[in-house]
Amino acid sequence: MLGGAAPQRDWAQALGEHWAIAGALLRRTGDVAEELICPRSSENGCVRHVVKMPGGKLRAECGDTPQRCDRLSLQLDEIRILTIDVSRLAKAIVVALDLHDPTTPSSVDAVQRLGRYEIRAGVGFPVFLALPEQSGALTLKDITCVTAPPGPKAFLLPYPSATGPEIAAFLDAANVRVFHLDDVVIWDAKRTLGPRYETRDLFRAIIETLPGVSTETPPAPEVNLPPGTQWSSITMNFDTVEVIDFHGPGIHRKISPADLGMAKQRSTGVKVQWTWLVTLAKHGGRIPIGKASVQKQKQFVSERLRAFTGIDDDPIESEGGYYVAKFRLTNSLKQGRADQRDRNFADDD
Repeated sequence: MLGGAAPQRDWAQALGEHWAIAGALLRRTGDVAEELICPRSSENGCVRHVVKMPGGKLRAECGDTPQRCDRLSLQLDEIRILTIDVSRLAKAIVVALDLHDPTTPSSVDAVQRLGRYEIRAGVGFPVFLALPEQSGALTLKDITCVTAPPGPKAFLLPYPSATGPEIAAFLDAANVRVFHLDDVVIWDAKRTLGPRYETRDLFRAIIETLPGVSTETPPAPEVNLPPGTQWSSITMNFDTVEVIDFHGPGIHRKISPADLGMAKQRSTGVKVQWTWLVTLAKHGGRIPIGKASVQKQKQFVSERLRAFTGIDDDPIESEGGYYVAKFRLTNSLKQGRADQRDRNFADDD
């Protein structure tokens, strides 16, 4: 049904146990159905006709002769026509894959630019989503926005038949790697959609082609945590603005900006990413996602914390428009009015 429209009852039957979550990605068209999908196969192409009864009650009646299906009582909501809300779907994928610089989607274009997946500031690739008409295939005109930008790209498809052999070859020649949505995202009760695997693993084949990205074995972590350690067992407290007190299973040590690669190389002071981490601590480990420039700071901090600890999972997740630390992040700094930089980092614009 992706890319099409159908009555709520048919959506609910098709989605099954996922309806309660997936319904959040649909919107009403303002129309109501006159027919419903038949629950049984029929040589005559049976549909169930929606009949309005005296008193306003609704029911569905089998379209076969003789009738093969029982009559079905209906509620008005069950026959309201629903379609994919492109804006909600795009936003859910952006959050699930932690994309930067999201683009406002268009409800009429078959292909949408979702945003960029970034390894670090300035190094990444754009991600696109195809939403062709129901069961339809993309055309060369549809994919122009995907093939035009230089460098590698990721292209998410709702189903394999969205691209024929000609389109697939054209995408491959333009350095576009195709992914099917089912292989990339899963239903998530908290965020509607979540990543099926760690995004760095999902996009590894593209990441390894980016300039300046090493494919060599990464260096050993700075701390020797037990195998299987989770972020929930880590505590980090800012003793001062330049010293973190780090606690983990069997580990207690002090961390400086230099330990996380956040000290300036040619002058004294700290990089903006360290200041962002201080701000996150001042706000109890939860601040608005904010502008694209701030999102890049978060990405850098996440990468450095993962490298420092050896924990593969992202230490800072996106949740309802906020960045939330998965570890306990506190501070012993003097409390007072935050400076302008703190307010900028916590800005929700």
